[in-house]
Amino acid sequence: MKRAIPFLLTTLRLLLGPFALAAVLLGWPREIFAPLLLVGMLSDIYDGVLARRFGVSTPALRRYDSLTDVVYYLFILAATWLLCREVVSAHWIAIAALLVSEAGTIVTSLLRFRIMPATHSYLAKFYGLCLFACFVGLLTFNAPGWTITALAAVGVTTNVEIIAILCLSKRPPVDVASILVLRS
Repeated sequence: MKRAIPFLLTTLRLLLGPFALAAVLLGWPREIFAPLLLVGMLSDIYDGVLARRFGVSTPALRRYDSLTDVVYYLFILAATWLLCREVVSAHWIAIAALLVSEAGTIVTSLLRFRIMPATHSYLAKFYGLCLFACFVGLLTFNAPGWTITALAAVGVTTNVEIIAILCLSKRPPVDVASILVLRS
């Protein structure tokens, strides 16, 4: 049973995205988003921690985790668009840059290795925490737009590093701490 826990935690996050969008569409109070996003973030942290502890961390599971992150945050972005349309519209360039850089990592990995990326670098982990903070701020507290600009700066920087890791790696990289640890 404990071998399934990391997979179930990742799947939980996959389900939380549509749940967040439904919460907006149903007009639920903004306060629901802080605990929802917290559960999403904790599932993202502990799926990997437990997979390593239980000896079930595989490249396939890590790729499922990465793909789940993309799907989850696209749903969260859609919820944010519906709830904070004015702020999101005012910062569409930052969001577009972030989405293009995300797509760039996926396309680079697919072209290079024919597989989804799963680098999980330290910068990517920091970016995940920034995503959590930004969306809690926007969805729960109606934070100002500078949070989107700051998130985009971190996200684009992270994705540039991931693209560089993908370009420099000879095999599909999984759990690479940083571009600085790659050997030629």
